[in-house]
Amino acid sequence: MQRDNKNEVIRRLKSVEGHVRGVAKMVEEGDVTYAEIVQQTNAIFSAIKRINNLLLKDFVEERGGRDGVSEELVKDLMKAIERVTK
Repeated sequence: MQRDNKNEVIRRLKSVEGHVRGVAKMVEEGDVTYAEIVQQTNAIFSAIKRINNLLLKDFVEERGGRDGVSEELVKDLMKAIERVTK
């Protein structure tokens, strides 16, 4: 994994971890609605999807570079992945 991407993935994972703790606290305290909890868990889900996209992008770029794939093909693959994982 590329160093910059690794740092970004770790940063995002720590953010998700904090968010999950916050939602757990909301549930424990019980002073929130189901809608608020669902809204927060949906935000966590979206953050994880963005992490997955970053990991996939890193993989495609790394593997494409190693196998001599054109930048254009890498960009096209990433667009397709982003469409599917929206």
